Amino acid sequence: MQNESILGVDKVSVFYNNHKAVEDVSFSMRKGAVYALIGPSGCGKSTLLRCFNRMNDSVDGFRMYGTITFNGKNICDADVSPILVRKKIGMVAQKPQPFMSSVYKNISWAPKLNGYKGDLDELVEKSLKQAALWDEVKDRLNESGLSLSGGQQQRLCIARTIAMQPEVILMDEPCAALDPVSTTKVEELISELKKDYCILIVTHNMQQAARVSDYTAFMYQGKMVEFGLTDDVFNDPKEQLTKEYIKGSFG
Repeated sequence: MQNESILGVDKVSVFYNNHKAVEDVSFSMRKGAVYALIGPSGCGKSTLLRCFNRMNDSVDGFRMYGTITFNGKNICDADVSPILVRKKIGMVAQKPQPFMSSVYKNISWAPKLNGYKGDLDELVEKSLKQAALWDEVKDRLNESGLSLSGGQQQRLCIARTIAMQPEVILMDEPCAALDPVSTTKVEELISELKKDYCILIVTHNMQQAARVSDYTAFMYQGKMVEFGLTDDVFNDPKEQLTKEYIKGSFG
C-alpha cells in the first residue's frame, strides 16, 4: 500500500560517548514521497540519516537507543546484516565519489559482486536512465567515471545506488558541491525518483527543501522540533523555533 510506512523511527536517541547528538526522535516515512531534514549545523541531521543504513555502527563511542524499523523489522536486530540493510537503504554522499573505474563498472560492480543474475548491460542502461544520465554517457561507458563533470558524477553515484535496487534512498547534502545548473538537474531527478522510492534528504538549503520535499522535519540541538507537510512547515509553522529558523532570524 502506498500509504504504509516503510521506515519508522520510534524514540531514537544517539550518543557519541557522553555527547547526546539526537534526542527522542519519532516519525515515519512512506514510499512515493521525499522527506527533508533541515536545521543548523550540528543539530543531528546527518547523524540521524546515517542511522538508517547503520553507517554509524563503526564510529567509536556510538550508541543508539530506540527503534528504527524497515518494513516493520528492527534494522538493529541481531539477525539483521548491515550489508543487507545497505542494499535496501542506499546512500548518496555530499561529495560525488565515483569509483576509479569506468562508468559501466561504477554501476555493474556491486550488483555483480552481490550475485546479480540478470543482464548487467540492461541494468546499467536502466540505472543510468533512471538517473537521467544515459543520454550523456551512453557513448562513454568505458571512460572513467572521474572524467565526468561534478553534476554528472553525482548522478552517476545516484545511478550506482539505484542499481542495487533499494527501496529507500538517503541523500546527505547531495547538491552542496554542485553548481546551480547541476543542482537543478539533481533536484528534478529527485522529484522523478520519488515515484519509485522513499527518499530522505539532509539539506542546509531551505529553498531546496521547499522545492523538492513533500514532508519536512526541523531539528535543533538533536531534537525534532517540528515535522509535517513541507507547505505547512514553511508557510504555517506551529513552533516558534521553526518560525525563527524559516524567517532567517534564528539566534
